[in-house]
Amino acid sequence: MKKIFLHAVAYVLLIVGGIFVCTFLLSTAYDAGVRSAQLAALSSTAAQKTSVSQAASQTDATSGADSSTQISSAVATVTQNPQNRCLVLVGPGNPFPSWYQPELTEIFGIKVDKAVVQPFTEMRTDASKDGIALWISSGYRSDSEQSTLFQREVEQYAKTSPTYSEAVAAAEHSVAKPGFSEHATGLAIDLNGVEDDFDRTPAFRWLQKHAHEYGFILRYPKDKENVTNIKYEPWHYRYVGTEAAAAMKKSGQCLEEYIAGKTSTSR
Repeated sequence: MKKIFLHAVAYVLLIVGGIFVCTFLLSTAYDAGVRSAQLAALSSTAAQKTSVSQAASQTDATSGADSSTQISSAVATVTQNPQNRCLVLVGPGNPFPSWYQPELTEIFGIKVDKAVVQPFTEMRTDASKDGIALWISSGYRSDSEQSTLFQREVEQYAKTSPTYSEAVAAAEHSVAKPGFSEHATGLAIDLNGVEDDFDRTPAFRWLQKHAHEYGFILRYPKDKENVTNIKYEPWHYRYVGTEAAAAMKKSGQCLEEYIAGKTSTSR
């Protein structure tokens, strides 16, 4: 009788233990499932937030880019007028137009467009009366000459740039690619030896005061690099005519901005 009782007790304990174990396992599985679902939900939420953040960042970046390229876009849509050839726009994003043909001649042994000759001669003469010497170091360049200069610039940047493409990009900020150089128009002139410190000289200060009176502008000003996409060149002057030069001097605009403004007001 005692044995039967002990067996019964053992059987009951076995059943109770089995129930406990099953309950524990089911509870553990449930908790794990809940945690897994929570983690999945959190991951999904995080992914959604990241997606939204990336989209917002992309929108901000696009908005910033749009804002910084408004001038470039306006200039890119300019229908240039062959009748006003002195305002021809050539440079990054603006290839040499098919309608323009330089009318070349020589002044002091340098090839330039004939429109430059008289204004520069008068400017040079008047500057000399003030004790200022002006001379042309470079004028018209053919595509072949420009290609040689550009390749030389690329090779210089290639010495310090991680990749060749980066060297080319850096070179384009200093020297225009063939087909995109306004030197090919004959209307651009480099003065007094093409020196980086030319802006520290009396000649530069004289030009800042008087160049516009003869139809010349400082083509690549220091504060317009983001518009011209060419680095500051204190020696590089461009003939645009006295009316346009005076307007740009008064407004502080560069050629790209001036042309964009004329285009928008004429629409």
